[in-house]
Amino acid sequence: MTDPSRPRVLVWAPTLYESGFKQRHVDGDALAVQASLRAADYDSVLLDAYYRGRPAATLADTLADAAGITGFDVLVVHLFTSDAYGPRLRRIADELVAARLRHPRLTVIGFGPLAVSAAGELMAHGAVDHVVAGPASVTHNPFVAKLLAHLHAHLATYTSLRSLTAEDLPYGANAVVSVAASRGCRSRCTFCAYNADLPGGGWRDLPMAPVVADVVHLHKMTGATAFAFSDSDFGGTRSECARRAVELRDGLRAAGLTGTLTLAISVRAETLDPATVGVLADAGVRSMLIGVESFNPDTLRRIYGKRQDLLHLRKVVAAADDAGVTTVASYILWHPWQTLDRLRDELDALDHFGRHRIPHFMARSRLEVIPGTIIERQIATAGLLVTAPFHRAFTIADPAAAAVNHELTNWYSTTAAPVLAGLHEAKPGSLNQLAELKIAEWAWLTNAVTNREASHHG
Repeated sequence: MTDPSRPRVLVWAPTLYESGFKQRHVDGDALAVQASLRAADYDSVLLDAYYRGRPAATLADTLADAAGITGFDVLVVHLFTSDAYGPRLRRIADELVAARLRHPRLTVIGFGPLAVSAAGELMAHGAVDHVVAGPASVTHNPFVAKLLAHLHAHLATYTSLRSLTAEDLPYGANAVVSVAASRGCRSRCTFCAYNADLPGGGWRDLPMAPVVADVVHLHKMTGATAFAFSDSDFGGTRSECARRAVELRDGLRAAGLTGTLTLAISVRAETLDPATVGVLADAGVRSMLIGVESFNPDTLRRIYGKRQDLLHLRKVVAAADDAGVTTVASYILWHPWQTLDRLRDELDALDHFGRHRIPHFMARSRLEVIPGTIIERQIATAGLLVTAPFHRAFTIADPAAAAVNHELTNWYSTTAAPVLAGLHEAKPGSLNQLAELKIAEWAWLTNAVTNREASHHG
């Protein structure tokens, strides 16, 4: 029975993607926050709206329903993906403001790298009171102060998910559940904000044995067989990645789950070699997200601050193809210093690499400018940054490249977007329609670049 004198905490994992896909993904980092609070004897409840495989209560309804009992004293909003920066984050901020107006005694704490990156805007908007690992803030409430300290410590420790109960895990067997086996990234890419909430930055290995035990527990509790590691840098270094791959394979084998589970990881190509790819495949890894970002070495080094051995990347992709592992690549085609000549060369390189390996549309294959990143400062210095509340954009300096980008954006808005609005992963034929749209976009773009280049050099 709830103790009315005991402060209560609501952990909210809001919807961060609004398309009809990724409906059944579970925010494992939010599960870890809930498990951490539960282990520390906090009276906490998880509201998972990120998972859309079943109807979820709204934040407003959850707070209103609880108000008739004891209510919640603190709301922890979990904001982990930079992809939500922009209109989606603005809508989440508006929900938080409305909640605070209806429940004036509610303290709101932002948690996660996106919360840290956008801390200034969230606070100025009146959406949050504090941000864990963000700007220093003052509270005279001892409970809130203790909770902030606990959440900050949680960032540097491993939290087992095995304390989570069926009430915490109301997911179906078709869920895709994420777990974390490391934190941070060893790279120093200028555009990345995923280290924003880590004290000191860097990459932190989490012990693989208890991570495997968590996966086994989650599988038994939910029946789920699809798991995605939420790590932005699964491997760390080449030697560490090889060791971790063996521990993952052997751990799942010992649990009798070989061939039962499918896994997805995000990994840097530099940490892989063909042998490690084979071990990961034996463990059940069926897809790898690799940050390629560009096939222009100068862009990689000078603009993105990224180390990428393109020859080694191709060897890793070939090994993945041989092992039956799908390579999914992130790519940034549009940035402030893109030129028409480089655009043509990159499209040729993408064609040889395999356009099908890039999940997003080329119109959306653009640099995401996140507050507080190095590249935001570089773009501002160049006079190409466009800012507004919860909005960062850029102008393209080269007129010819800017014209192609503008035309492609119009094509996407008029041709693709209306169709995409009606697609859903549960709707027959949606994946085929999605693929057909991407093929049509690629044909349009390559033709537009060819025509523009002919007139540009003519």
